[in-house]
Amino acid sequence: MTVSVCMGTYNGETYIEQQLNTILRQTKAPEEVILCDDGSTDNTVSIIERFIRKNGLDGKWKLYRNKINKGYPSNFYYACSLCNEEIVFLADQDDIWKNDKIEKMCRVMEKNPGAKSVCCKFNLMDEKEQEIHSIMAPTHAHETGEVRNVPVEEIFYKCQWPGMVMAYRRDWYESWTKGNYQIPHDFLIAARAAEEGGFFQLDETLAYHRRHDHNTGGEEHHIRKLLNRDRKLKEIRDYLQILQQFLKEEVLATHTAKLLLNRKTTVMQQREAALQSGRISAVIKNAWKNRKYVRLATAVCDVIIVKQR
Repeated sequence: MTVSVCMGTYNGETYIEQQLNTILRQTKAPEEVILCDDGSTDNTVSIIERFIRKNGLDGKWKLYRNKINKGYPSNFYYACSLCNEEIVFLADQDDIWKNDKIEKMCRVMEKNPGAKSVCCKFNLMDEKEQEIHSIMAPTHAHETGEVRNVPVEEIFYKCQWPGMVMAYRRDWYESWTKGNYQIPHDFLIAARAAEEGGFFQLDETLAYHRRHDHNTGGEEHHIRKLLNRDRKLKEIRDYLQILQQFLKEEVLATHTAKLLLNRKTTVMQQREAALQSGRISAVIKNAWKNRKYVRLATAVCDVIIVKQR
């Protein structure tokens, strides 16, 4: 089972070398690493080039520099299109992998021929690689090593699978992709795999997602920002735009997934309206009404946001 690692980079000079080292130290080495830089204005490119030279990786590790900024997520789709091996691992520029991540996830692929995509569990860390304990942190692994099939309902319920925990079969991906979407690549791949019954999760923490002030995705773990009303409304609207892109680009193949997408869109619209109302009663009523589709932590945050106004 051969492996490509695929990474999009942009102004990631602070942490990129740490991530490259975790890929280099894998117990199962990838056959190729594809890095696509989207016009970085810092030292990201020179750091990557120096790393490749220093470790004698020319030929296996390939850096592509976009002449024109493609933006997120187009740069990632471009990077995916350049991969040649059987299994493609998605990577972000400022995270950290455990040394046996590729080996263990490939083992899941080998034991489950029906798996289109496989993911692992992950934890959060800060700039100094200290673990973050947050009310919005992902579900922690029980470290059982067990594998479960994630239903498509969960993808639209909480969407907690960033690209850095995912791998997919290249032949499956190429059988349906049109190459470029406005939908985040990780969300799309998870949804497509899950609706086909092929999204498998390994109950083991194999990666750490770094939260800091300059993440490409704009993420932030500070409570004061998490509970900011304007920021939260913007997050909801951005998420609604992604859901609209799912509808517009017609990427879902099953009736069930399309129904779930429509339901999630309605739930998010109702959540936005409740927050905008500024009434605690409206937020609580909406959270109860949509309790099957909204996490408890999300509902609590919304109540606090409205209460503090």
